Amino acid sequence: DAAAAAAAAPQDGGEPQASTNNGSPMLSRVRQVLDPVPRLRAKVVHGFGRGSKMLGFPTANMEVRWDLEQTPEALAPHEREILEFARSCQTGIYYAWAQVVDGKDRGVYKAAMSIGWNPTFTDVKAKTIEPWILHDFAEDFYDCELRIVVCGYVRPEIKFDKFDDLIVAIKEDGAFCGSALEAAPAAALAG
Repeated sequence: DAAAAAAAAPQDGGEPQASTNNGSPMLSRVRQVLDPVPRLRAKVVHGFGRGSKMLGFPTANMEVRWDLEQTPEALAPHEREILEFARSCQTGIYYAWAQVVDGKDRGVYKAAMSIGWNPTFTDVKAKTIEPWILHDFAEDFYDCELRIVVCGYVRPEIKFDKFDDLIVAIKEDGAFCGSALEAAPAAALAG
């Protein structure tokens, strides 16, 4: 259940700043396994268009029905679950398994997932859930259903003063998440 899964996730904290050394972010990353493991599903929607166009990392923006936050009884169970998870989990980077269940490519792939306010940018009005699926898809999969198994927490979200530092951090997050998903217990959750 989403409430138990969100309770297992680290809770929201402050907004740390990135420290740099020679222009490269120095971030502390951990493999904090989540128990129970949140299993979320949502429609892939258009985001701000920054992931692939500006940063070079295409993300799949998961629909979170903030518009119905005050009337959760109007939501389908899976919509309530992702809303509850987004509302109560700590912002930051997570490692996860991802599958586009009704797309042409239905493989299960590693993902580095950002949950939060994207503090480097100032136009985000609601918490977002944006997995960067570590796989090259042949085509877009907007409006398809994306399923995510959130295996663990990596680090809090951070405001970067320079885009170059953000890009380095995202690359490092992807490598860290890929490695974390190869280890137990996350590796067993891929199927």
